[in-house]
Amino acid sequence: MRPKSRGQIHLTGPTPQDPLQIEPNTLSHPDDLKAAIASVRLCREIGNSLPLRPFVKREVAPGNLEGPALENFIRDAAISYAHEGSTAKMGRDEMSVVDGQLKVYGIDNLRIADASIMPRVTTGNTMPLASSSANVLERY
Repeated sequence: MRPKSRGQIHLTGPTPQDPLQIEPNTLSHPDDLKAAIASVRLCREIGNSLPLRPFVKREVAPGNLEGPALENFIRDAAISYAHEGSTAKMGRDEMSVVDGQLKVYGIDNLRIADASIMPRVTTGNTMPLASSSANVLERY
């Protein structure tokens, strides 16, 4: 839930219509792969537990994989939940996007009030934050 891998986004041209080059670098930090392997093992333990045995016929995925084969499965199966956050830094330095009042630097009358300004994303779903920030913005 707190990946250490870091990706990059690059501009490919000078206009807003130019596509972005996105390099997610998913699972590039070894601790992230270890956490994913531990997650698979925990799911196996739960799925193979005595209380669930009457409901489980077999492990469908990843199947009987271990070692490098399990690592390859995890790398191929890893996806984003598309609830990105912490993408608009709050602060006073040149990398900051918003100030402490959530005002976007360089653009009058615009504030960002969603998970993008959070310094650390919650380990729960961020979608409720989007709803609550929309409600806050409607009042202004």
